[in-house]
Amino acid sequence: MTVRFTRDRVILYLSITVVFVIHWMYNDPISDTDSFLVSLLGNIWIVIYVVGLNILYFEYALPFVTSVKVNRVVAIVLSIAVHFMVFAIGLYGWRELGMLFHVYTSYRSSTGSGAAFLSALRFTPGVFLLFAVFKLFFDYTQLKYEGQQIRIEKKQAELLFLKSQINPHFLFNTLNNIYSLSQYQPQLVSEAVLRLSKILRYLLYETGNQFITIEKEIKILTDYIDLEKLRYSNTVPIEFQHDVEDPSQMIPPLLLIPLVENAFKHGVSISRGNRFVDVKCIVSEQKLHFVVKNSSYSGSDYEETKDNIGLSNLKRRLDLLYKDFELGTEQKDSTFTAVLKINLASHV
Repeated sequence: MTVRFTRDRVILYLSITVVFVIHWMYNDPISDTDSFLVSLLGNIWIVIYVVGLNILYFEYALPFVTSVKVNRVVAIVLSIAVHFMVFAIGLYGWRELGMLFHVYTSYRSSTGSGAAFLSALRFTPGVFLLFAVFKLFFDYTQLKYEGQQIRIEKKQAELLFLKSQINPHFLFNTLNNIYSLSQYQPQLVSEAVLRLSKILRYLLYETGNQFITIEKEIKILTDYIDLEKLRYSNTVPIEFQHDVEDPSQMIPPLLLIPLVENAFKHGVSISRGNRFVDVKCIVSEQKLHFVVKNSSYSGSDYEETKDNIGLSNLKRRLDLLYKDFELGTEQKDSTFTAVLKINLASHV
């Protein structure tokens, strides 16, 4: 069984070692400098054994016992009992070895090997319990941290997947618009391709960032709306008004475009009569208020278009990105309204 001693784990065991040494030094009867050095050397000698044997148990023996296909509770209890016996016997032998090499001097006299062994056996549970508390607390915090990291990585992966869906979807709709121009207004295709190149440049070089400025997001909205204006010429009134207090305010890329796309694809393109698109974007005091109104077929309903990629992705991205937001839609007569409100300071 392989155990990876990470930097945090090494720091844990060094910290336990220091705590044990300080605790036992405090309890030793020290009267002068010489006895302090003798006590320090002796306690370091004992701590090496205590920490080393407990590391072997918690890092190797216990994981092995819990991996065996037997009753885990019984196996753990038996392993602790065996560990206590081995620990006590080994501690007695380790002390004797230390005295043999003159690195350990006991301040507590004993009446024989039996009494020394019993003393070591009584000493074992307290040391084991203290070590276990440190180890279990460390493992708990590590698992909690790793769980948080997994959740963050999962969320980031999902956001990347959603963004990767938006790009081809957005591009597909734009190409459809250019195709329509080539059929009915071929003289405008060259200008449309020029605007498409700007959009592609944005998709290639800007959307890879986690955040962009609201100024850049408004720029891509403007390019897309201008492209739609070419398609509909002067037959459809299209307005885009924006009032941004701080153009450097950061926002995730391609967050607003789905609502504008929806206005053209599921609104103007299928509606009859008085067609229009009205887009307003206001950013003030880190609050974004984005409203898209468009004509729609009176018989259509939001339920018919709610499953399109753009809007479903937008909802999911908002759930992952912000704690404080509102996304609402309303179909009234021949007008469809989408309202998005975001507290940009509530980013997760």
